[in-house]
Amino acid sequence: MNLDPVQIRILEKAEELFLKYGYSKTKMEEIASSLKISRKTLYKYYSNKQDLMEFYMDYKQNEIQKVIQEIANDETLTAVQKFSKMHRSLVEESPYVMNDLFIREISEMFPLQVERFKKRREKEIPESIGKIFNMAKMKGELRDGFMPEVAVHLFLASIEMILSNKNSITVPLNIHEFQLEVVNVIFYGVLKR
Repeated sequence: MNLDPVQIRILEKAEELFLKYGYSKTKMEEIASSLKISRKTLYKYYSNKQDLMEFYMDYKQNEIQKVIQEIANDETLTAVQKFSKMHRSLVEESPYVMNDLFIREISEMFPLQVERFKKRREKEIPESIGKIFNMAKMKGELRDGFMPEVAVHLFLASIEMILSNKNSITVPLNIHEFQLEVVNVIFYGVLKR
């Protein structure tokens, strides 16, 4: 997805306004006005607000996937550091953690795009995590008999739980601390060594 600088500015401003006022209350004219561009310029790129939102969701997914790939390919990080950084990026950068109004609106108004977003995440993330575990295995960082598939499922389940229940986590940790503990449990277990 190659975007010109104007498209990126529009998507970033739309995200800001959607999060502040909600999708329904944000008008295309407000987006154009806040960017100091004409409505004609805005409509040149996006035929309507729904088109803009659908494009935004694809853009956001692509940006998240780029970050995940960069983390997986970063040779300066250990497997634990990659895993932790990836988990944090997915939790903190996901549009689904942004605010409850936005989450409800896009879930109700764009169910097909939300489902596509989830399916893509379920396909691409295991591939990236698998790459991390394969590299760690080649370096001898993993115990014999370690099953990467189990860790991948735990990883995805923890992200899904955080994203869908972020306000009902009943441990005295914020989301970032919670996700760090998930990574610690997956890599180091719960027993004293």
